[in-house]
Amino acid sequence: MGTTPNDIRLLLNDCEYFIADILQDEQLSEIAEDAQKKLLNNFRLVRERFPLDFSIQSGPKDDEGSDDNRSSSLGRSAPSDTSENQDDWIPDYVEDIPMVAVHELNNVIKQSYLEKRRKDHSFFSSEWQKRWCVLNNSVFYYFSSEKDKQQKGCFDIRDYDVQLVTNLRKDSKRNSCFELSAPGRQVYQFTATSPQEARDWVTQIKFVLQDLSSSFIPVDDDESEELEEDYDDIEEDIYESMPEDFPAAAAEESSEVAVTPDYASYYQCLWDCQADELDELAFSRGDLIRIISKELNYHGWWVGELNGKVGIVPKDFLQPAFIL
Repeated sequence: MGTTPNDIRLLLNDCEYFIADILQDEQLSEIAEDAQKKLLNNFRLVRERFPLDFSIQSGPKDDEGSDDNRSSSLGRSAPSDTSENQDDWIPDYVEDIPMVAVHELNNVIKQSYLEKRRKDHSFFSSEWQKRWCVLNNSVFYYFSSEKDKQQKGCFDIRDYDVQLVTNLRKDSKRNSCFELSAPGRQVYQFTATSPQEARDWVTQIKFVLQDLSSSFIPVDDDESEELEEDYDDIEEDIYESMPEDFPAAAAEESSEVAVTPDYASYYQCLWDCQADELDELAFSRGDLIRIISKELNYHGWWVGELNGKVGIVPKDFLQPAFIL
């Protein structure tokens, strides 16, 4: 096992990177070029003498496996990439969270680009990295981009606490930062594109944490019997107002052609939701909303109608009211 302190290894590798890569395209004098060759040879000798401290890799890493890879003319990646790779590839509960592409994630609660703070960074690497972040149920994923085929990292937010923080940065983005922390676990720090976006992330994460800690958790179709018990009175009202012979009954009352109700457009509300903006529609758990449009689906909103009022509603608060 290597004995050289990590800070010294990072410094030496940054120096080698500067000499090999940064100065590669510079017009150096004959004396400077000679010094560059000697220094690079010395770096090679040190690596050969201390292989445990300065491991030599056969080539640059795959872009999917590390962030901001930089391969030198010696055919290896700087160890500062390795520390960054460790930051992104040792998430909590990783054995329980499989690799997944962005487009494969369902039930997305919140997603956008954020800047993620790295646990360890070197002189030539950035402390904050742009990441496509997705809150999916209780798992927080982060990807290099919104088209990635597998996550750079992920962690389960259960047992975490989230809050806005203003002491992570000293620049104009200091009011757009938030942090997730839990006793004995890795701390995750992010910067949003604006203070409002940061508050929205904190609100959504707190909502999920509160829902996970509540006694009632929405269930899937295979647990429909329990769901019917919770919504017994609501379901009766629904089917009483929309019987199976509704089209025939409507035809008898009117000489016009009977129109079959579009049951697929009706969704049941899982939770209470207050309207924060004028264009939003407030509803209560158990309400039946008719969805008029899904043109805002990408942003997580649909247009619905309830009691004669029309407004946008968060789609993740709804589930199909009828099994067709």
